Amino acid sequence: MSAPPAKKKSRKGLLALVVIVIAAIVLVIPPALAGALMVPVSKVVFNETTGSLSATQATANVSLVTAYGYYFSIRSQGMFRTSDTSVNSNGNTTIKIDLKLTNPSGQTTDLGNTNINGGIGTRTHTIYLSIDQGVRVAGSYTLNIDITASVTVAGLLQANLTAVVTSTFTVS
Repeated sequence: MSAPPAKKKSRKGLLALVVIVIAAIVLVIPPALAGALMVPVSKVVFNETTGSLSATQATANVSLVTAYGYYFSIRSQGMFRTSDTSVNSNGNTTIKIDLKLTNPSGQTTDLGNTNINGGIGTRTHTIYLSIDQGVRVAGSYTLNIDITASVTVAGLLQANLTAVVTSTFTVS
């Protein structure tokens, strides 16, 4: 009759060990991947309006966040986010936004591009740049944003438009 309690005790011990291992992984891996407990994150925001393809000047803020906040919150939602501000269905547009980041030593990294399809109007774009995109060391960074849009109204191509937005930010 003493055998069943020993099994319960070993299961509890195994469960406790699993919980400790998982907690250790969650606590150790983000700073290990980031190389630090705190990482710089630059948030670049600009508006783009299709039809006339105009873009506002990009604003950038740099902040330090924990590696946990970066990996579990910011990074998990993606580097590039777009929200429709005032878009209508009177036409259709295909927008390609190409991103290139120049670091303090003058090296340029192609961060890829994002394609957006939808109505004509204004959108707000937010770009988060951090250690995964090469924002690691102190200094001045430049983000070049090339926007190309094809606007179609009533099934006919109306225009191929381009615009360039540049944002400079400093990590200290």
